[in-house]
Amino acid sequence: MSFSENELEERIHQLIPFKDLATGDRIKLAKTGQLIKMTIGETLYSNECKDQMLYLISGKLDLCLQYLTPQLLVADTVEALKPVFSENEEEETHIAITANCEIWQFNRQLFNRLIEKEVLVDERALSHQMSHVESNIYNEIMNAVETGQLKLPSLPEIALRIKKAVEQSEADIEHIGKIVELDPAISTRLIKVANSPLTRGVNPIHSMRDVIVRLGLKMTRNLVLSFSVAQLFKTRHPFLKKQMKIFYAHSIEIASICYALGKHIKNLDADELLLAGLVHDIGVIPVITYIEKTGLELTDEEEIRQLIHSLRVAVGMLVVKSWDLPKEMLNVVTHAEHWYHDSGKELKVEDVIIIAQVYDKLRRKQLSSLPDINKVPAFKKLFPNKHDPAFAMQVLDEAREEINEMKSLLGI
Repeated sequence: MSFSENELEERIHQLIPFKDLATGDRIKLAKTGQLIKMTIGETLYSNECKDQMLYLISGKLDLCLQYLTPQLLVADTVEALKPVFSENEEEETHIAITANCEIWQFNRQLFNRLIEKEVLVDERALSHQMSHVESNIYNEIMNAVETGQLKLPSLPEIALRIKKAVEQSEADIEHIGKIVELDPAISTRLIKVANSPLTRGVNPIHSMRDVIVRLGLKMTRNLVLSFSVAQLFKTRHPFLKKQMKIFYAHSIEIASICYALGKHIKNLDADELLLAGLVHDIGVIPVITYIEKTGLELTDEEEIRQLIHSLRVAVGMLVVKSWDLPKEMLNVVTHAEHWYHDSGKELKVEDVIIIAQVYDKLRRKQLSSLPDINKVPAFKKLFPNKHDPAFAMQVLDEAREEINEMKSLLGI
């Protein structure tokens, strides 16, 4: 069975989760899809198409999961409206073609970018709307990213290699240590962390193997990612350098506060909170890069600041997705300044970011932009029996030494 372009465009409106997109974006996605014909006896494993979303359009197949009975999937059924493979499918999962069929294939990253844009429309409605100029520039950035004219910031090779090595089922400490040693700046900072009061080490250590043993694999990974992210806040343009420096210093401050708080929170890791603090404004980097690359004419620094401030959340979500960071980091980017965001009963990473932002504003006497702290859900969860700014200041002032220690390790 063959389908016309119009028939395929009509079909995409029914597919899950494509129906969550705006109509125009669904049609845009339909035009990028490719039809693949498969015959009886052919197989396809999920790890062969991790970057794709597949839909059964005609025919039937068996979905084979490890240790489980194969599940028959038939076109034109409710189940066929969902992707053949989920995004985090086990590598052993595969399909076996039981009748000649056609599969519609889409780029998963393109869908993710489109759906993020839809989510952000709702998020921005909770805070403030983009101006016409800001909206146009955001669309230009999105288009530049999709067409490859603007590259999102990439994590350094060492961060990617460490991330991959740590996530393996049998991580090799010796191997990870050798990878870290390839970057003298990061290895030096890890040694300083391992020997600092922050990790409460007794005897000084110098070998990278001992550093990793003391910190643990997960903390080592998060610290390498954090130090790598900190290195990305750079620009050569003198007019933009001031703004980059301001956002960089702010990210370091929030990250250090989060780390200090994390030392006293049971269910969250301090190193994960450190990374979250550095990531929460990561969208600043491609926005400034775009302004620098295009030579965008803006009249004054305040105009640039407002543009960066308005676009950094939307663009930041693109960066977090491209780095394949956990969903928690998406929530951090999205809700970092949503004072009244309620993440649920348990304290979450984004809650600590919100608390850190409130504390930073209190310390800087920026009272006009502060929320009523008694009504901030994150604050209530961290300090359930104390709801006044003075108490928050006292607790965090006591952690000031830890905050300053981490700031020095991050280079401020």
